[in-house]
Amino acid sequence: MAGGKETPRQKMIGMMYLVLTALLAMNVSKDILNAFVIINEGLQVTNENFMAKNEFTYAQFEKAKANDPEKVAEFYNKAMRAKGLSDEIYLHIEELKKYLTAVTAGKASIEEVEDDSLFDLRNVESKDNYDIPTLWLVGSEPQAPKEGEWSALELKGKIENFKSELLYLFDNEEERQALQLGLATEGDFGKEDGVPQTWVTANFYHLPLAAVVTNLSKMQADIRNAEADIIKALYRNISADDFKFDTLAAKVIPRSTYVIQGDSFIADVIVAAFSTTQPPRMRLANQFSDTNDMPVYDSFDELDSSNISVVNGASRYAVAASAEGLKEWGGVIQIKGPDGTYRSFKIPKQTYTVAKPALVVSPTAMNVFYRGLENPVEVSVPGVPTEKLEIAISNASKSGSNGNFMVKPGKGQTCSVTVSAELNGKKQNFGKKEFRVKNVPDPKPFFGGATGSDNIKMKDFLAAPGIIAKMENFEFDLRFEIVSYVVSATIKGKVVEAPCSGPYLSSNAKKIRGEMKSGQKIYLEKIKARGPDGTQRDLGTLSLKVI
Repeated sequence: MAGGKETPRQKMIGMMYLVLTALLAMNVSKDILNAFVIINEGLQVTNENFMAKNEFTYAQFEKAKANDPEKVAEFYNKAMRAKGLSDEIYLHIEELKKYLTAVTAGKASIEEVEDDSLFDLRNVESKDNYDIPTLWLVGSEPQAPKEGEWSALELKGKIENFKSELLYLFDNEEERQALQLGLATEGDFGKEDGVPQTWVTANFYHLPLAAVVTNLSKMQADIRNAEADIIKALYRNISADDFKFDTLAAKVIPRSTYVIQGDSFIADVIVAAFSTTQPPRMRLANQFSDTNDMPVYDSFDELDSSNISVVNGASRYAVAASAEGLKEWGGVIQIKGPDGTYRSFKIPKQTYTVAKPALVVSPTAMNVFYRGLENPVEVSVPGVPTEKLEIAISNASKSGSNGNFMVKPGKGQTCSVTVSAELNGKKQNFGKKEFRVKNVPDPKPFFGGATGSDNIKMKDFLAAPGIIAKMENFEFDLRFEIVSYVVSATIKGKVVEAPCSGPYLSSNAKKIRGEMKSGQKIYLEKIKARGPDGTQRDLGTLSLKVI
């Protein structure tokens, strides 16, 4: 009676069956065969009792379906499916018992039996026959049993399919694992003369007809017992209204507590029933289905229980918002039913956004983009994920994503940045910001660390390789390339000039520098530089006195 509770009568029958099977291995007597007849008749009574109990459960289904057809229909239909599966294999075994009895009595088929009383094992003359049941059910090779109609292998396949069909009436893997239907067809069935027994050989090989029929009757009992377990489990699924709640309260579920001007505040208001004495259990899942965002898990106890507490009969999930970005969570919540078992309800994937505290200070007089440069721009709207923002910029090109962009303005004098996003299926415009477009300011030329009309120490003067251009007090790190300049000085009363291409002194310019004396002036004139935008700038003249 695997998977269900046995009555004392059933236990007694099972014990007698085991004893007789052991005796059968040693010797077969008329008394032993008659004992099998008695056990078989007891099993038939047990089967009738199972059928009566199952019919009572089906009657309960009928009443529940009449009261609430929408709720009960799914489980009622599954119960009817279980009944159909059970009846089908039960009747097959019943026909198999009759067939074996008929052929053992020398009949070609069941139809040749004129008196149905012959099918009563008590009236069978050849109940001690080994050969015919073994031939029809197993064949001559026990390790390679025969296949086909009325064979033991056919019955084995029907039993396995029966169990599988019953289990998959339940969508929940935990429920399937909890059901122990018996009717094992694989595993350890002992040894005969040192040879491991299979389900086929243990139940049907070289056994007299009386034992084979009794084995089949026991399988019928196991089938009705499995049916009872299944329909009871299905009926528990429709008794959710039996849960006892002691508190009713209005619950407000807002879509968001952060509403942008122009959008709408939306909240669902429900009346919730819950128990303060039987609070639910909740766990967090780490994996979700790609198709329906439902949690995927093997066992409730293996799920994450951190950051979960119970407050006034309700499970609460509270986690510190330590890092910004889009966060996901979901899991499983369980509530104890009237039978003491827990029902599981999946919590689909939920999302929320963690944003940095927003402080925006805008110096309106300095809203500037520099022409020819990639100007960094960070765009954010409090309460809106950056990945949802849509950025449009006029008179410029942009690159980047997630609120961080590089903007390169065109030839115009202004650029405008427009920000929008699609929220709750509606496009929301957050406004426009104007920026002035300016040229990058000119850099300053330096020679040996001196600029303008400075004095320059002789050692610095002699060590300087040429002119460099540097940006002073500018937020961008820009490199300007010196294109050309002219070096001039008065040497021995005569003005001498030397042109230079690029930043470094030409050979002639170095000769001029070599003849300079302390107190003399040297001029670096017509200094031209090229910026990162490719435009050429005139940087003027350096007038340096050597000291």
